[in-house]
Amino acid sequence: MSSECGESFERCGQATGPAAGPEWGGAILAAGLGKRMEPLTVRYLPKPMFPLGGKVPLLETWVRKLVAAGISDLSMNLCVLKDTIRQYFHDGARFGATLRYLEEDQPSGTLGGVCKQVFGRQARTFPGELPPQQTPLSGSTIVVPSGDIVTNFDADQLAELVAWHRRQGAAMTIVLTPIAWERRQDYGTVVLQDPEKRPGLLSLAGPIADFREKDPNSPSNLNNASIYLIESRLLAELDPFRTPADPELAEPFYDFGKHVFPALLGQLDYLRLAKDNRLMGVQYDGAWYDVGQKRDYLRVNEAVLDERLRVPLPFEKTDWGYRGRDSQVALSQLDLKPPVVIGNHCRIEAGVQLGPYAVIGNGWTVEAGAAISHAVLWEPYPVPQPAGSELPRQEPSRQNPQQVAAGVTIQESIVAAGPVQQDVRESTVHINEAGQLVVLPIDWTGGGPRA
Repeated sequence: MSSECGESFERCGQATGPAAGPEWGGAILAAGLGKRMEPLTVRYLPKPMFPLGGKVPLLETWVRKLVAAGISDLSMNLCVLKDTIRQYFHDGARFGATLRYLEEDQPSGTLGGVCKQVFGRQARTFPGELPPQQTPLSGSTIVVPSGDIVTNFDADQLAELVAWHRRQGAAMTIVLTPIAWERRQDYGTVVLQDPEKRPGLLSLAGPIADFREKDPNSPSNLNNASIYLIESRLLAELDPFRTPADPELAEPFYDFGKHVFPALLGQLDYLRLAKDNRLMGVQYDGAWYDVGQKRDYLRVNEAVLDERLRVPLPFEKTDWGYRGRDSQVALSQLDLKPPVVIGNHCRIEAGVQLGPYAVIGNGWTVEAGAAISHAVLWEPYPVPQPAGSELPRQEPSRQNPQQVAAGVTIQESIVAAGPVQQDVRESTVHINEAGQLVVLPIDWTGGGPRA
């Protein structure tokens, strides 16, 4: 029998994990503009809601991890397509959480996003900015993950991290993960001072001696994994110094990597903080992926299908992948190369070449002779309209059926809508506001500033 998750998941139990208690809160960063994911983040979903394995949003993995760790008082900051997140998670009750939202017209940086979630109406505001409406987040220690990170870092590692953080009396602890040396220019890297070796996946831990923001010549390949433990007392010290998220300011102070870490290390010329704020780092050697670009999103889905990433999918597990409900699939008449996902209510005709790494979301028809590999096809999502309303979930599929025509090849691509009637390779496929199918190179971005 297949099982359902997402909208049909049964309510989780109350938080009883290793960090259970009122002294802990969770603030998930989910307000990025997602510029490198355009046009998908303009027309369909904010990046933290991109589905894994055809169904499970990136954000959901973090909500469930935090609840499993015993942290049930949760918050998210929202910006792009914010209603999409609200409508999916609601008040968090079915996940066993109390969930509140901070809505931002413009992202306020990682520091601003966390301070406003933690302090609510008491957070610093700027001229022309409405104060946050939410009540303050409870907890003297806040777990802060980025909503576009996918990892096997789970409740057990969080418990171990929490215990170490407390023993050290740290003001802030950063989870670190090794990256390929040639990618140091893409990430913020950290140098640890005399780290202690540890057993298990949390293999090194110690004070942070230096932080290099996207430095190709960094002496370390330990990347800031965008998972933090932060003491509320430190945030209370930082918030009065916080500035708007404007890189043109003479003395900006809104980003953890660019401003807060250097300030804690005494390396920011225009701001000095108390010396008793210990900045610590712990290396995590498990699976970790940053969904920064569209190709990263395809690789993450491959890791889910390979089970290198532990993401329970809402479909029946088979020896070739996953199969949803009420799908018409003549397996004996397919050229099937596992692993693949076939979602609910799909029709896959005879002679189709499927896989490896084909994720077919709910509701697709794939006609005879088509070939799909290393690609993700989304289920129909409500499409925001210029006036602010949305087309109902069924309406996009009636106007533009989720269909791959006979003989069409799809490779290394993300397909948000159909019908697909031409070969698609290394592309993003979507429907524009005029109702036309648009095929763009997968590395295309809309330009403009990122946040």
